[in-house]
Amino acid sequence: MNRTVRLLSVLCLAAAGCGTVSEIYRPQVVGPLPPTEACNGVFLQLRAPADLVQIGHPAAFNVTVRNTGERSIWMPKKPQQGFFWTYPNGRHDCYMIEREDTRFFKTTECRLLKPGEELQLPGLVETAYFSRPGITEFLAEIHVAKNTNPEMAPFWSGRLLSNAYGLQLVPFKNVSGAR
Repeated sequence: MNRTVRLLSVLCLAAAGCGTVSEIYRPQVVGPLPPTEACNGVFLQLRAPADLVQIGHPAAFNVTVRNTGERSIWMPKKPQQGFFWTYPNGRHDCYMIEREDTRFFKTTECRLLKPGEELQLPGLVETAYFSRPGITEFLAEIHVAKNTNPEMAPFWSGRLLSNAYGLQLVPFKNVSGAR
């Protein structure tokens, strides 16, 4: 009898859903999601001028690099930049970038960011190959190689991800009036 009770208990627990099943994350928010934290005194924020984009048109972004530290730092004017996104069905994709490990930066390629100063970077993601309308969530990334120029210190290097930003992607519509 004891064995039967244990077996029934196990079956009841299994039927009640005590096991954990991971759900696929699906984007649900249009606009900015909560910001990420600063990394070594640098903060990356992703914004978009429009929250609705037709598939086939590029998704435009404004990427802000902000010095949140207490001292000035050198930063490339055009750091390596990439984008990651999550489609409405939860699938992930990205623009791959070749990440450099080290590089000799010239002062003409960089800017000295004082505490609180920002560097604005444009960003575009082509949506011509996106197959599903709905909310797609984007992240921006910057990657800065270790600087081998000893005249530029302190120099920020590393990899940093932005906050997420959800865009409503809608099917392409021909507005030229052609029938």
